[in-house]
Amino acid sequence: MTEYVIQTKGLKKSFKNVQAVQGIDLNVEKGDIYGFLGPNGAGKTTTIKMILDLTQPDSGDVFINGRNSKEMGVLARQGIGYLPERAQFYQNLTALQTMEFFAELKGVGKEECDELLAKVGMDKWHDEKVGTFSKNMVQLVGVAQALLGSPHLLILDEPTSGLDPRWARALKDIILEMNGKGTTVFFSSHLLFEVQELCKHAAILNRGQLIIEDTVTKMSEGLTGKPKLIIRVTGDPAPGVKALTDAGITDVQVHGQVISVHVDANQKSQVMKILALANVDVEDFKTEDSSLEDAFIKYIGADSTPGGDRNEA
Repeated sequence: MTEYVIQTKGLKKSFKNVQAVQGIDLNVEKGDIYGFLGPNGAGKTTTIKMILDLTQPDSGDVFINGRNSKEMGVLARQGIGYLPERAQFYQNLTALQTMEFFAELKGVGKEECDELLAKVGMDKWHDEKVGTFSKNMVQLVGVAQALLGSPHLLILDEPTSGLDPRWARALKDIILEMNGKGTTVFFSSHLLFEVQELCKHAAILNRGQLIIEDTVTKMSEGLTGKPKLIIRVTGDPAPGVKALTDAGITDVQVHGQVISVHVDANQKSQVMKILALANVDVEDFKTEDSSLEDAFIKYIGADSTPGGDRNEA
């Protein structure tokens, strides 16, 4: 029987006349790394805040480890590490004092504080005040505080936001390390490759509605499940596009001198033959497997861009 660490049922939230979250159901399995995707204003941050009981839903329920968080109160949130999208700390406290403050709040030993600051590369600045830190450094302290107490569940809202590439990579390694020790990880991201690289399951949210929840593998197959043949041509691509559509190949896209078409592997030679008969000169071609980005665009629409919930309450 599948064991769920997070479940939401019929979760709804409105702000004035805006329906931020419209009755979504999420199912996050124990031991999973779960990606939460959506364009700006999709409702991701609002959903995370409702899961953590930082924002009260208008209706619906949140279950943590099978227990209704509304009924359990603070007990439901014990053992959860949380990194908000914009980590903010007392400016006059040092990094170490900040960690010790959160250790007290969580009821865990302070002996972890120096060790975790070192883990995120902040040990050299543990006696420096947070108010002097760059955004990158503040985010790293935020990661360290989320790891206090070896949480069974990590909830990370845009965790690599503000991190330079080296520490973004280090954070991914930390996520994998924690997950290897049994921690369930739930994180939102506007970087589709991060979700494809790390996650087994994911959900796509758009305008407060859950569009799809599935394995990343199945989502990456898009709506067709077929690989993409990318063909760069010389001259006008229009005759080639017409020849392909006349031949019954409908999933054809054109970007400048590049024709993209989703076809089965055994249809590649047919496509190339059709272009040759249409007197279209092919400069180069390659095949790409369907990606999570392809699926995202198909489910959300090409005019939507994945990103953080900048306009959410």
